[in-house]
Amino acid sequence: MEIIKLSNIHKKYNQGKPNEVYALQGVHLTINKGDSLAIMGVSGSGKSTLLNIIGCLDNFTDGEYLLNGENITSKNGTELAEIRNSIFGFILQSYGLIESDKVINNIRIPLLFSKKYKSNEHNDRINTILNKLKIFDLRNTKVRELSGGQKQRVAIARAMVNDPEIILADEPTGALDSETATNIVNILKELQQKGKTIIVVTHDINVANKMDKIIYIKDGIISDNMI
Repeated sequence: MEIIKLSNIHKKYNQGKPNEVYALQGVHLTINKGDSLAIMGVSGSGKSTLLNIIGCLDNFTDGEYLLNGENITSKNGTELAEIRNSIFGFILQSYGLIESDKVINNIRIPLLFSKKYKSNEHNDRINTILNKLKIFDLRNTKVRELSGGQKQRVAIARAMVNDPEIILADEPTGALDSETATNIVNILKELQQKGKTIIVVTHDINVANKMDKIIYIKDGIISDNMI
């Protein structure tokens, strides 16, 4: 079952100006529910732009995007925010956490904007995720006191807490040692086994090889083979 279908997606920056840049050129991509996909390419190739478009964080210039069969091209900002919060979980290389705040409060943030769980369900939901990721004992620890691997687990917990259909991970292991990176990839694969769709941008072929499929991107053009 198709969950994401991109048809002839183009993305231009500085459109119509002398310094116009094509970030994506005629991208066609279909991802089925429960798939895992790695997107590889050098810096500046367009892979993060592609991930941001998939996650409704960035607009595209031309083309069509179907998400769960629904055309999102005409959605307004409020509707896109609701889609981001309900369907997607985001994991960033830089973690994207509030360093001065506690783990539990960082994980709670998506729930504050969610319609899936009532406020009296939040703590149970957070505790369940903390236990799954084996960081329950860190719930009242401030993020700045955590190791890189612990921070990434917190970032994954935050991505999971609203029970999204799709996990988008931008270089989730880039700042981690090899053992910790392997643990993080294993967590992502476990999420896939539970029916989540996993999309990972990575430079690491070892991470990419753990996914069901790899696509390569260069100068905004994607291919199933290294370009």
